[in-house]
Amino acid sequence: MMNQQEKEIVEYPSTRKLLMLLLGSLVFVAMGLLLMMVGLSEEDGSLGMTLVGIVTLAFFGACLLYFVYRLFNRKPSLIINDEWIEDNSSYTAGGRIKWEDIREIALYEMMGQRFLGIKLHDEDAYLQRQSGFKKWLMKVNSGMVQAPVNIPQNGIKMKLEALHDIMAVKLEQAAARSRDRLE
Repeated sequence: MMNQQEKEIVEYPSTRKLLMLLLGSLVFVAMGLLLMMVGLSEEDGSLGMTLVGIVTLAFFGACLLYFVYRLFNRKPSLIINDEWIEDNSSYTAGGRIKWEDIREIALYEMMGQRFLGIKLHDEDAYLQRQSGFKKWLMKVNSGMVQAPVNIPQNGIKMKLEALHDIMAVKLEQAAARSRDRLE
């Protein structure tokens, strides 16, 4: 008989992808610093350029810190078993979600990035369990793509199509178990 450990699918982030994202963030941090310094210089002083530099530096600086953290914190990006999925694939990761809470899964692309979106039966209750900035980002994501939980391709090694197929089977199995309990 298969034990729970053998039934789990565990995905880790791609070190190569993390390094590429880290390098890209570093380039934008440098650009933000440059814009800020040029904007603050006496001869070319520009409030607009300074503000763009500050925003660029803040956003990509946060991205840089997150990618460094993920590079050294080797916890799984994704764990899937018969009872739940645990998403740790991005800063706005969904955490642990039971299959019976999931209404639909869908593949989509936004601004050149591929994602697997997870739609929930009660998104408001789910969002209430989140905190602060992460909660706000999840609400923004949900408004743009109609899914509060989104797994980016660059957060996992497995192809999103394969992940979608596995999740579709698990979701159907959970629905069948739920129907069996009702009968």
